[in-house]
Amino acid sequence: GAGGQLREGHRKKTMSTLDLVITPGDPEGIGPEVTAKALRALHRELNPFSVVIVGARSAFPRSFGPGLKQPIEFIEPPERSSPGYQSGWAVETAVQFVMAAPRSRALITGPISKERLRDAGFPYHGHTDFLADLTRAKRVTMMLANETFRVALVTNHCALKDVPGRVTEESISAAYLDLVHFCRSDLGIKKPKIAILGLNPHCGEHGIMGKEEDLVILPAVKKLNRSHRDSVLSGPHPADSFFALEASRRKRDRHDAILALYHDQGLIPLKLSGFSESLNMTLGLPILRTSVDHGTAFDIAGKNKADPGSMIYAIKKSIEYLKHRRKA
Repeated sequence: GAGGQLREGHRKKTMSTLDLVITPGDPEGIGPEVTAKALRALHRELNPFSVVIVGARSAFPRSFGPGLKQPIEFIEPPERSSPGYQSGWAVETAVQFVMAAPRSRALITGPISKERLRDAGFPYHGHTDFLADLTRAKRVTMMLANETFRVALVTNHCALKDVPGRVTEESISAAYLDLVHFCRSDLGIKKPKIAILGLNPHCGEHGIMGKEEDLVILPAVKKLNRSHRDSVLSGPHPADSFFALEASRRKRDRHDAILALYHDQGLIPLKLSGFSESLNMTLGLPILRTSVDHGTAFDIAGKNKADPGSMIYAIKKSIEYLKHRRKA
């Protein structure tokens, strides 16, 4: 967008600056509110970052409150455009801006309405496939994380009946390699230890309740461990007991990350363990992107009731990961 191009010219003078680029999401949802609250809460941690908000200034309070000394710049959408169009436009503009300097910029996204996004002409199921298309990433992996678990998904937003057909050796391998790369590049873990869950109850009981574990998942585990000796993949583990056992272990004894086979299998226990302090990440992108793990919550928008915990966590982790990438 024009705003991004103008600011790009200004930024050439200060290339050492680190940017947090935030798309608040649907302007009528809780995204602007949690963004403003998060920036106020993190005013000490923001140095030496600058903050760029890609979205309508009118959706935010006039002042971000006392204590926030960081400059906040806005790149604003076309006037009188629909909320759905503003959401999609903001993602496109922010990605273009971050792609221009991916080692010094991070993208943090707020919640969008998938229905409004599609009605405005953006043919995507959500951020994950939208970002993959914009960055021309061949494949991306959705991951949610908090201080207890990091869970990546082999399949994400698809009908439950379609999951077994999409769990293949190829899809498991692709998600696993994205997860290993994240553990190394953003967490600094030299030999990541990752667990994969089973698809069926009790991992199928050797074919009694399903054969995917024996025919697909276990062969994929063996093949990946043979070909990638700088990481370890264990499993498949029974999904009903795995998270309880993992949470009971000391933090240093837990797996570095978990591969779940479908959306609710991995995200229900993760959100139960810390809903307000979890983030969403898209692995496999050429840029760093974190996000809140909740929706637009139109029913409480504008009422000062929204919990900013997830946005706070997403921004804090972006700062941590971006500093680590820059140092590496």
